[in-house]
Order: sequence, then structure tokens, then C-alpha cells
Amino acid sequence: MIEGRRQGKSLVVRLAGVDDRTAAEALRGAWIEVAREALPPAGERQFYRRDLIGLEVWNLEGEALGVLQHFVDAPAGALLVVRGEREHWIPAGPRHLRSVDLGARRIVVDWPAALE
Repeated sequence: MIEGRRQGKSLVVRLAGVDDRTAAEALRGAWIEVAREALPPAGERQFYRRDLIGLEVWNLEGEALGVLQHFVDAPAGALLVVRGEREHWIPAGPRHLRSVDLGARRIVVDWPAALE
């Protein structure tokens, strides 16, 4: 990457070897990987998704829901996909995502173990 900037919720970047709009359009939808050490530190109550994958997910009642497998970006916001006995798709916003403890490898959510 030669340079980049934030634009809303997106990034606008200029990549080495991509010299015109046609070359850039050919990369639309492609993944661009950045070395971890090039990323800024996460702020308070901010986490890189990669750091959360594999953590155990528990609800407020102390029930284990499973392990965070991946995220899905939906129109209304990101969802945590948690697999245990059942699969749970949990909104990743503050209403449902209550705490993250990277040391304990645990996420606590406000989400029932079984939906009626």
C-alpha cells in the first residue's frame, strides 16, 4: 500500500502497481491483507475481529453458547456466528455484546441459550 485514508466506514487506498481506474476496478471485492504490526492498536472496547474468533461465548445467565466461528456483515450490522449445541447469530452491537476478556478467551453476550 502506498497510501490510504478512512472514508466513512470504508478505506480508500492506493496500491503499488495499480496505476489507473481500470486496474483498480479489476480488484473490486478483493481482499487486501495488512501485516498485523502495521495496524494501529485497538482502542478501548475495540477489538480486531481476528482476535475474537475462537473465543468461548457465554450468556448473562452463565450458559456456554459455543465458540465464535466467524462474523457475517449484514445490512443492519455485524453478526457473531457462534457454534455449540446450536448455532447462534448474535448482533455484535453494544446491546448484545456485553464484555470481551481476551486473557480468559471469553465473550459475554445478552442472548438466550434457546429461543422460543
